[in-house]
Amino acid sequence: MDAVNLYDDDIYAWAEQQAAVLRRLAGLQGLPNELDLAHVVEEIADLGSSELNGAKSCIRNILTHLILSAIDPDANAVRHWGSEVVTWQSDLRERRTPAMQRRIDLNVLWSNALRAAAAHLAAYYDNPAAEPIRHITPLRGTPCPFGLDDLTAADFDVLAGRDQIRARLAS
Repeated sequence: MDAVNLYDDDIYAWAEQQAAVLRRLAGLQGLPNELDLAHVVEEIADLGSSELNGAKSCIRNILTHLILSAIDPDANAVRHWGSEVVTWQSDLRERRTPAMQRRIDLNVLWSNALRAAAAHLAAYYDNPAAEPIRHITPLRGTPCPFGLDDLTAADFDVLAGRDQIRARLAS
């Protein structure tokens, strides 16, 4: 695929490819002095990293809010958490590219989401041993119950996702 199409189809892969080409170019003699190739390479590589980190952030937020909904289904914020999941899914669908898939570790993001959910619950419950908080413990060390395709599916059912986590808690 040529660079123009790759740019349109997979900005992350394009940034990786362009940074690699520019790094090879940096080793050549006779380039103009005014070309700040080292910083150009860094900026293009950062563009790819920024896109990847944005996708990972969406995933972590989706998982965190699904966990919160599963653990504290009677909270006043449950409907808000569900609408946030839908928003982050839309953002993720726009950001996700095929090249990102090999760089996204859902189990790491799941673990980070569990920590974020525990911190959120701890902020709202005075007793650290409160019922909702202690439910996170059995989920630690378990693999992410969702695949990337699940989280980006246009028909992903937030309530079914919540129930999938609740079923894990019950087992």
